[in-house]
Amino acid sequence: MGKTDSNGSYRDRVGILLYVFYLLMLVASVFLIFRLVMIQLDFNPDPEIEKKLTPSSRRVKVEAARGRILSADGRTLAMTYPEYTLFVDCTVQEADVWRDSLDLLCRGIARITGKETAARYKELLTGGRKRGSRYMKLCEGLDITQLYAMEKLPIFNMGQNCGGLIAQTRNRRHYPFGTLGRRTIGFVRDNSEVRNRYVGIEGKFDEALSGTDGEFWTEKTDFGHVQRYDTSFVKACDGLDVHTTIDIDFQLFADKALRRNIEEDPNLEGGCLVVMDVRTGAIRAMVNLLREKTGGPLGEISNLAIGRKGEPGSVFKTSCLMTMLEDGHVKSLQDRIPTNRGVLPGYGYEPDTHITSYEKAHGSSIPIIEGFKVSSNYMFRYLAVKHYGKRPKDYIAKLKSYHLGDAFEFDIEGLAAPALPNPESEMWSRTDLTGAATGYAVDQTPLQILTFYNAIANGGRMMKPYLVDSISGGNRTQKVLGPGVLEKSICSRATADTLVRALKYVVEEGTATRLRGARCQVAGKTGTARVALDSGGYSNRDGQKKYQGTFVGFFPAEDPQYSIICTVYSYFSDKVYFGGTIPAATVREVIDRICDTDPYWRPSIPEAGTVPSMETTVGDRVAEVVNGEVKAPDFQGLGLRDAIALAEAEGLECRHCGTGHVTAQEPAPGTRLKSGETVMIELR
Repeated sequence: MGKTDSNGSYRDRVGILLYVFYLLMLVASVFLIFRLVMIQLDFNPDPEIEKKLTPSSRRVKVEAARGRILSADGRTLAMTYPEYTLFVDCTVQEADVWRDSLDLLCRGIARITGKETAARYKELLTGGRKRGSRYMKLCEGLDITQLYAMEKLPIFNMGQNCGGLIAQTRNRRHYPFGTLGRRTIGFVRDNSEVRNRYVGIEGKFDEALSGTDGEFWTEKTDFGHVQRYDTSFVKACDGLDVHTTIDIDFQLFADKALRRNIEEDPNLEGGCLVVMDVRTGAIRAMVNLLREKTGGPLGEISNLAIGRKGEPGSVFKTSCLMTMLEDGHVKSLQDRIPTNRGVLPGYGYEPDTHITSYEKAHGSSIPIIEGFKVSSNYMFRYLAVKHYGKRPKDYIAKLKSYHLGDAFEFDIEGLAAPALPNPESEMWSRTDLTGAATGYAVDQTPLQILTFYNAIANGGRMMKPYLVDSISGGNRTQKVLGPGVLEKSICSRATADTLVRALKYVVEEGTATRLRGARCQVAGKTGTARVALDSGGYSNRDGQKKYQGTFVGFFPAEDPQYSIICTVYSYFSDKVYFGGTIPAATVREVIDRICDTDPYWRPSIPEAGTVPSMETTVGDRVAEVVNGEVKAPDFQGLGLRDAIALAEAEGLECRHCGTGHVTAQEPAPGTRLKSGETVMIELR
């Protein structure tokens, strides 16, 4: 057997050493892996050591800017702007800088804020430095301009790490027109814990206006807390803008007129006024003024127009006349009913003084138009009992077809549901029929009454009232709302035209003559109602009553552009507040101001013109009479006022139907007529 040389022996020793080293590394690796697994599963570091070694983090909320609320012409009704609260880290300033610049700093703070003296701010800052305050509140409620001025003051201009100025941002809601239309536009209460934090449009469209808050995290470093840029960053998404139908000029006119007419009367609790576009249902103004206590100031503290329902009184009689016309029980406003001394037999009502006076002067029957003009209770009770006394369900069904018993979806919360009596209910009595005919035994809000009259002005087409046109964001429209139709036709065009003539007569000759001299012709109806008490009845122990006075109508009567309602509410009083007094006077003021500003009433200016001839105008015209006869003039294309004036100038009587401008006449132009004969014209 041979011997192994020295080289082979050396290689064996090296191999053994490497093998042993490999085994040691393998054991060490297994041990380390085992320890790592155990640490992950079971190890808990010392809390103090962990706190000292881990950089501190802080979650910072990025508040989204709330969207704007805009008027119909784009003016801002509500907006959000940043407001700043300033804090100071009193420990970072160098002693010599603090000593040399403190007085100058305090004078600058006092000048910018205007809230405290320089001495007070010096006392505050000195005390904070002695206590070692790192986050001492200095002032609040600053805007961006004031913040920039603060950052330029001595010490503060050295930056946060050396100067110690810390600004905390908070979004604030601002209403450029103050409390104007506040219950409609709404508001945001600062206290998020308060119930019903949002009101009006602010509340109903809160989700769209609010946007989505963002957030990011900061970590403390040698340079203070700095933002951590990672996947934890969430960008804030600002709220959308809400475009309303409100004309802020109309709103101002209405607020001033209503406030002026009711503010000085301590017996008046408040009132509301609404202006609506006839063809679309867009609400141009909604004013709600109310006192919190007798003699207190008026404020927008409750939305009376949509939230206060009650018996509307005589403004509801128009629904009775509409029903009689639609069902053929009244074929003409000249139809007559017996006066019967103003008494409805078997119902126990007091005699109607309007009817008894007419009976003494004109006989035992009265035309429908005359009873409507003076708002006779007897006439409408008579009509209801005669034609529906044995089938009251048909009458109530007709009222329901006018949507007078329906609550519709509205753009702000709080629209009270209307109520009509139910003939199938155990509570029904026959006086509920006569009550419904005269505006009692029913509950309606001012907005619901206005919606009904707006349909008459619109030829029977009932539009849904609305306040919001669209929602936009990112320079584009996100959602379009706009007009909506409640009913394509609640009555025929002929019925609507007849009611327009009746409502014009109320203004010209009846209970609303305060509107007779308005800038344009107005059609409408007054209503005066006692307010029913929760305890039952209408009077308190002293015999005093609360009253609700209303005027509702539209203008101009020949071509309605806007409908309008004004309702005032009294405290217990011996005085009766009629719809033809304060409400009618207030509406006239608003109409006159609208006529002064709205483009509809502005005459167009032609590009070129001619010198007018020196002929006499219609009002100065002298009729050409030949053998006691005159020629029938050509009325084609004239408005109603001009047509009537031309007929009167010729010595003729003019009767008309429809609204708009003359499209037909009888007899034809040029026909020889005797003075005083009648010409019929049709307007469209």
